[in-house]
This record gives sequence, C-alpha cells and structure tokens, in this order.
Amino acid sequence: MSQQPPEWWGRPRGARIGCADVTIVSIASIAAFIILIFVLLRSDFAKVVDVFGNGNPTVGAVRPTDTAAPVAIITPGQADTTASTPAPTTAAAAPAAPPTNTPAPTPAFRRGNLKDSCNLRQEASVKSTTYGVFSPGTAFKLYSETRSNEGKTWIKVEPDDGTGRVGWMWQVECFGSQ
Repeated sequence: MSQQPPEWWGRPRGARIGCADVTIVSIASIAAFIILIFVLLRSDFAKVVDVFGNGNPTVGAVRPTDTAAPVAIITPGQADTTASTPAPTTAAAAPAAPPTNTPAPTPAFRRGNLKDSCNLRQEASVKSTTYGVFSPGTAFKLYSETRSNEGKTWIKVEPDDGTGRVGWMWQVECFGSQ
C-alpha cells in the first residue's frame, strides 16, 4: 500500500505569498528607505532648535517659516511665572525684508593705453609677483586707486582683455600723466 498524505494536506489553506509578492514588498521598502535618506539629508532638516540655550542643539528639527511667531524665552534656572502672573508680553519679530537682487556696484574706471612696455604686478612693489609684461598700445581699465611706494606712484589696473587680472603698474611711466 502506498502512503498517502493526510486529508488536511489537500485542503485550501488561505492566501499564499508568492515570489512576485515578496519582490514587490522588497522594492517598496527599499524605495521608502531611499526617500527617508533624501529627507534626512536635506539642508534645512539640519536646522535645529536650541530650546534650553546651552549650545547643544539636539532637541528637534524645524523648517524655517516665512513669518516669525511670538516667542517667550525662559532660560534654565528661571522660574516659569506665567501661571501665577499675567502672561509676559512677547513682541513678534518683524519678518525680514526679502533680499533685493541689486548688483554690487562696479568700481569706477577709465580706459587707457600703455605708452611703454610695463609689468603688471600683484602688489604695488617691484618685488611683487609679475602677472606679465604688456607691450605699448595694450588697452587697460585704470581704477581711481593709487599708491605711492618705492618712489613711484602706482595705479590699480586691469587689462581690457576679459581675463579679470587686476594688478598694479607705474602710473606716469606706463600711462603718461593721465
């Protein structure tokens, strides 16, 4: 006689979790974990409140708001007297004005051409690093800032070639008596 499984073995046993179901649950949990990581790494998530004023801001995370709320500050060791006396007056801080997008003022300059070959120096000194030697006729932006050093008058200049190198040259020898 062959051995048969018991009769309860053939009865339906309810819902079974298949391989596809396990895959879907795994992918969903991994996606949720990745989203959680992105939320924790947000730059504004790190802004925390120092409730006790002890310089250890580990209490909780908050997001910045557009308007300031009234706040009563109670320092450690100070009794909370708001229950027995009238509530302290709290002044709401005025919301900060939105930043204006005005460009920074550019320094005033005039244009000039070299009269002779001259070195563009990092500082107003012959001992300073040289950015290069420029030939006569090269166009420069001449700023109003001048310095006297080593018996010469130095003027702050920038070659008009778009490189943005700002340095110093002799005023009279390089540009004449402008």
